[in-house]
Amino acid sequence: MLAVISGSENGMALDQPIDSEVELVRAVANGDRKAFERLFHLYHGRIYRFSIRMLQDHQSADEVSCDTLYAVWSSASTFREQSAVSSWILGIAYRRSLKLYNKNARHTGNREPDYQMEELVEESPHGDPETYTNNALEVGQLQQALSTLSSNHRAVIELIALGYSVSEISSIVGCPENTVKTRTFHARRQLRTALQD
Repeated sequence: MLAVISGSENGMALDQPIDSEVELVRAVANGDRKAFERLFHLYHGRIYRFSIRMLQDHQSADEVSCDTLYAVWSSASTFREQSAVSSWILGIAYRRSLKLYNKNARHTGNREPDYQMEELVEESPHGDPETYTNNALEVGQLQQALSTLSSNHRAVIELIALGYSVSEISSIVGCPENTVKTRTFHARRQLRTALQD
């Protein structure tokens, strides 16, 4: 459990546990650096994993992660508690990833798809080299198919792959649930077509 130093009635500091992410954001809004440090550790990896899947570039994903967490630090007081903290933070990450994705769209040939192949298809010393090669080819084909999606469709597919529900994705990307469903339908259809070719 996380402890935050706060003053008691007699002026002595007491440790008070923060038992929810909402309370953690409230503490960050009050300038609590330890609360921000905890929030940073909770979310940096999640933001990075989302961004790397969308941007396919380590440097860009790291930039989005840091920018997102800086935005959380500087605007924690604007969190209205109308959604989950994760939806609010990933919403910021989504908008920053989308902006960077669109800015760099003309440079998609410079992205680094090979890192995912290495992460998703680990070569086992006891594994079959043919199976490893086939798996690597399938991951490469999937990456190529994902690159054909629009940034909005890709973001929805990536969030689904990360385990988010339609309502959570709706909150993250800032659109109605029916729009998320429509984007998912069109993205899956486009992926199916791209993978059949």
